[in-house]
Amino acid sequence: MGDAVIRKATEGDFDVIYEIERLCFKDPYPHAFLQTLHSLNPETFFVAERAGTPVGYVIATEDRGHGHILAIAVHPSEKRKGIGKRLIVELLQILRSLGVITVRLEVRRGNIEAQRFYEDHGFIYSHAIERYYDDEDALIYYHSLQ
Repeated sequence: MGDAVIRKATEGDFDVIYEIERLCFKDPYPHAFLQTLHSLNPETFFVAERAGTPVGYVIATEDRGHGHILAIAVHPSEKRKGIGKRLIVELLQILRSLGVITVRLEVRRGNIEAQRFYEDHGFIYSHAIERYYDDEDALIYYHSLQ
């Protein structure tokens, strides 16, 4: 099938993005909210596409030198193929080019795989927020782009 291509998300991607969201997250963002995030953050919303179809995505915001990764997901059938790594690397490069100096994200306490992924990509654990999710604490990670 060839390598995935990383590109900015487009309106035509949202049915597939939402399907990936539902497959990957216990509390998925609603379809309309994903579209709103795109309209507010078109420069920091990317998809990984393989054979013309999105197989992963990453969403971030940027405000006055601070970035916030809201979600990163890869379709379960495409995991462990380097797609998540390519998405995060591309996003961090774009955020740096936009003048972002620190990036924040939240991850469920029980999601050890995601914690390792973020740590492998330069994120450092900062603190926990109790009951951030309805049923679980969040661990807060930061990455310096300076």
